[in-house]
Amino acid sequence: MDVLKSLCVALSTYTALPMPQFDWDEKSLGLSFCFLPVAGVLIGLLLWLWLRICWWCGTGIVLRAAVCTVIPLFVTGGIHMDGFCDTVDALCSHQEREKCLEIMKDSRAGAFAVIFAGAYLLTNFALASEVSGRPGVYCLIFALSRAVSVLSVTGYQNARGEGMLATFQKPAARKLVSRVAWGWIAVCALCMDLADLYAGTGALLAAVIVWNRYHAAALKRFGGITGDTSGFLVQTLELAMMAGMYAGQCVEISGFILWRSF
Repeated sequence: MDVLKSLCVALSTYTALPMPQFDWDEKSLGLSFCFLPVAGVLIGLLLWLWLRICWWCGTGIVLRAAVCTVIPLFVTGGIHMDGFCDTVDALCSHQEREKCLEIMKDSRAGAFAVIFAGAYLLTNFALASEVSGRPGVYCLIFALSRAVSVLSVTGYQNARGEGMLATFQKPAARKLVSRVAWGWIAVCALCMDLADLYAGTGALLAAVIVWNRYHAAALKRFGGITGDTSGFLVQTLELAMMAGMYAGQCVEISGFILWRSF
């Protein structure tokens, strides 16, 4: 029962899917982070289904990539994109730490948020048109990005010490959640490389780079992480892994061409 409650808490908070309502308690809140990657699994399954439909119907690249871009937003209700926009507004303000945290709390979207959200979606669309032909890797990046985000939450201090992230973070059984997150990461990484070695490796290398850069920037600019920066991490990881997939595909194709030329 506790497992079911924790799963429902995670999905009701981080997706827009209708879920049974339970009274939240510290145990279910603390364990809910273990099930955050399940939201990514659901996104991956919907994307895989859509790509299969595209293959059966001969759907064009533009429509295929457009739907791939909006599926994660519809499933999550844009909660991670909201964090991305708030964090971009704070970073682009070039203000002191306290002012940046205040900007992130503002529910209004600034000019930088609108500009970078548009750039993000356009880049996502372009990359989806290139990498969605490798569904075995592409559909796994959404679970992996959330598992990495969970690992970040358990390992770094909260910049505010309050807010929605703190509500989930304080009662979390950090060792257990961290081990579960590492398990998710290991399974996703293995499956990605088994599905396509070049694309999978490219995605994983991109994830490592973003993860390290994120923590350095979060500590320097905000003094820790927040719920908004966690959403920023999820979105940035997904875009970076798509770019890494594309780079891996290019390396694979280049190697094949060179091999055939001899």
